[in-house]
Amino acid sequence: MTDAATLRAQFPGTPHALVHERQDELLAGLMEYLSQPSVSATGEGFPDATDRALEEVKRAGLTPSVLDGGGRPLVVGHRAGPEGAPHVLIYGHYDVQPTGPRELWDSDPFVPVLRDGRIWGRGTGDNKGQHYAHLQALRLFDTYAGGLPCTVTVLLDGEEEIGSPTLADTLSAHRERFDCDLVVWSDRSVHESGEWCVSHGVRGMLRLRLRATGPSRPLHSGNFGNVAPNPAWRLVQALASLKDPSGRVLVEGFDDGREPLSDADRAAFAALPLDLPEVLGDIGLTEMDPAFDGLSFYERLADRPTLTINGITSGDTCRTIIPDTAEAGIDIRLTAGHDPQAVFERVAAHLRTHAPDVTLTKLGGVPASRTPIDNPHTPKVARAISRVTGRDPLLIPAYGGTLPDWIFTGILGVPSIGLPLANHDQANHAPNENLRVDYFLDATAICMELLLELGS
Repeated sequence: MTDAATLRAQFPGTPHALVHERQDELLAGLMEYLSQPSVSATGEGFPDATDRALEEVKRAGLTPSVLDGGGRPLVVGHRAGPEGAPHVLIYGHYDVQPTGPRELWDSDPFVPVLRDGRIWGRGTGDNKGQHYAHLQALRLFDTYAGGLPCTVTVLLDGEEEIGSPTLADTLSAHRERFDCDLVVWSDRSVHESGEWCVSHGVRGMLRLRLRATGPSRPLHSGNFGNVAPNPAWRLVQALASLKDPSGRVLVEGFDDGREPLSDADRAAFAALPLDLPEVLGDIGLTEMDPAFDGLSFYERLADRPTLTINGITSGDTCRTIIPDTAEAGIDIRLTAGHDPQAVFERVAAHLRTHAPDVTLTKLGGVPASRTPIDNPHTPKVARAISRVTGRDPLLIPAYGGTLPDWIFTGILGVPSIGLPLANHDQANHAPNENLRVDYFLDATAICMELLLELGS
């Protein structure tokens, strides 16, 4: 095995120069990879999608394998580095979102197109383009140096877009294969300012359904009004009991267990750029939720749980009826320290008191995850970015969204750092998803520099 300094010397120029020299080949390979559908929610493209991801892992010079936990399989690749070098686990996912209405796309979502400096197609940014950058970095090491500066395991999830339901159990059953020093996940987007960033956590999530029932069928509202109880009224009253008019959550113990931000996290949030009027204007608003007056934009996203009504379904707005059922979907975004089951039980206890005839169902729940921002690995990730871009990245303590990061920090018990590699306007989950070519090329070079930094 060869050390990082010797490996770096074997490249013809810098990783950045090498990537740009090979850019036509890299882009053609990515577009071929994107053309394979892999929709976990519907099964479109499976099992061929697993075979295709396995082939990409093999091309990267890794020993490929498949772990089947009963859902869409995990694709794994491994290669040892020099003795004593750290072991990094690189996480991504090869499944993608459904396309939605095809007529809303400017081109076929599974026939990727290179246009206006971007590749357009489903999975470009979320997530094939991002983990493909890691795989191509590994392939370039294999081609030009014949080895890696550190030990690498690549883990490609086939179910991230449906909540990774089998990931925790599968990794637990094969714990020894993932005994690593660090996890690096590449998902989401760079900062909305366009600056590269390093992330250190995500919020967890609890998904709930409330259901109220009434008569055995929809009824004429004139013939049965004041006679038949209306489940829609019972549902909205149950929902209203969860918050007061100012937006304060009324569930007893809702915040219990929450770990506040550290001083280092608060300082990092304070240093992030933010044009709040522009952010709000982009979503058609002029002010933030008044329930959290006194908290900054980033504190609201990372340091407080949410309780959100996702949607309400009942009856028919075009008919004068008493509906037979009423349902609502709720999600609760959890912060570090929150136990999803404990929060569920608190909400259930609240509804037993205030709406005992409304049925509450838990649809799923994962805890939040956070790695201290002052960990020893972040400076190495930051140096890899600055070597390629010439600028220091932004350090983000935690995102407001949810990923299966808790599996790495909780089950594997190791630091987990986010390295987003896609442009902020990638339109992930939406029509016309895209990945900027310049971001992809820089990302591939950053992935090479990261391995060199870790190996040094």
